Amino acid sequence: MSDLAGPVVHFGGPDKPPRLLRNLLHQRIEAVPEGGRIAWATYYFRDRDLAEALAAAARRGVEVVLQVEGAPRRRSANEAVLALLRERGLSEGLRVHSSGLVHAHLHSKIYYFSHPKPAVLVGSFNPSGDIPEDPETIAEIGDQDRGHNLLVELADGEFAEGLRRHVCRLDRGFARLRNARPLAGPEATAWFYPRFDVSVVERGLSGASQIVGCISHLKRGSLFDRLRKEARRGAAVRLLVHDTNRRVPEAAVCALRDAGVEIRRFIHPEGLPMHAKFIVADGTAWFGSFNYNPRSRWLNREILLASRHPGIVGPLLARFEEIGAAGG
Repeated sequence: MSDLAGPVVHFGGPDKPPRLLRNLLHQRIEAVPEGGRIAWATYYFRDRDLAEALAAAARRGVEVVLQVEGAPRRRSANEAVLALLRERGLSEGLRVHSSGLVHAHLHSKIYYFSHPKPAVLVGSFNPSGDIPEDPETIAEIGDQDRGHNLLVELADGEFAEGLRRHVCRLDRGFARLRNARPLAGPEATAWFYPRFDVSVVERGLSGASQIVGCISHLKRGSLFDRLRKEARRGAAVRLLVHDTNRRVPEAAVCALRDAGVEIRRFIHPEGLPMHAKFIVADGTAWFGSFNYNPRSRWLNREILLASRHPGIVGPLLARFEEIGAAGG
């Protein structure tokens, strides 16, 4: 389970068993005994079976804190699970976010478990599928149970506890909007958004010789400008992006190509999404929930992590090649 010698990257995708990442979360819920702790933050939550497992954990004496976006893009998507959790008596630990006037969202994806040993999984995966499935909803938000996603499992106890505390504070509004101090651990460093200093990745890419990335959302902005600049300088820049213009406009794709970036859209015959979010440059990996668009940079509650650990960098580089070979 979580008896790790180092970080582990868990991948979901069309080449993996369906629902692999949600099944991983389910297994971790079941492993937490009475007196343990679970703390989650997620944007979409439609998986009623996972919701039942969290409610059962609370009934057996687990402290459960669940932060969920109340008004995602598909506004009704989370309503059934939220109603179920309230019916099952999880109201005390359930915290539902409202975007308010500025249309900011809780977009983080953080899953903390105290047992078998403290560990936290962070990445791009939302438990946004359900059985039986609603085809109309999946057509809009994408099938994340079968599309490309990832969760990075980090088992340093102090780091995991730091992220648990962060999850528990997420409903405290915008009081943390500042140049917040990153949370540093032996395997990764985490930055929390919103923040004034939003150019963490862009600085890290400056002067890199090789940059690869799977990017589900990319629009004109500072990362777009940085990638063009590095490609024109002579860096080898290769990107795989989502297949829709809404998430990655065609004008941005053409402009990056014109600058020398090798960029391709991931296109799956069943329309499965490329929802993974990571960049690797000269041995440093960036990953998390963070989208490279204005809302994520300035408004959303996001998490961005960086790591030079070979147990993270190596699997991400290999996954980039696998996804690129399979579609686009």
